[in-house]
Amino acid sequence: MNPSPQTPEDQASPPQKRFPLLLRSAWFGLNQSFRTRIKPLGLTPDQFTVLRWLHEKKDECIRPSDLAQLMSSDNNTITSIINRMETNGWVKRSPHLHDQRAKQLSIQEAGEALYFKAQAVANTLEEEVMNSLSKAERLMYLEFMHKISQACLDSRDPSRTAK
Repeated sequence: MNPSPQTPEDQASPPQKRFPLLLRSAWFGLNQSFRTRIKPLGLTPDQFTVLRWLHEKKDECIRPSDLAQLMSSDNNTITSIINRMETNGWVKRSPHLHDQRAKQLSIQEAGEALYFKAQAVANTLEEEVMNSLSKAERLMYLEFMHKISQACLDSRDPSRTAK
């Protein structure tokens, strides 16, 4: 990634006020807190995310490659996560309904029960963190994060950013 030229204002900004550092720090702090809170459930944040997507899309035929895209991950990482989760009886691979070469994933009863326990933990953590903002600030923050997320996705395609 080629950084844009810094303005004198950017150069004067203390490191703790720079966007990438703030975003990484917020994500890292949230992820670590969540990891600590769900550890007693025997679950990792990535496994929770797999369960969440499979729960939310259980009426769809989700392949591991679909899951990799939903999680902004790679196929090898997803395969490794799914292997462990399948061993635990949380998810199941079966022949895909429309693509004979692929497998589809489904959440199992044990995975669904675990998902709901971890979802309660996630909701509590989110509420604690978001309580640092007023209701208006929350709405504005979420709108800004949506725009930033989309801009980050768009930035992966050089043709969309060249103007």
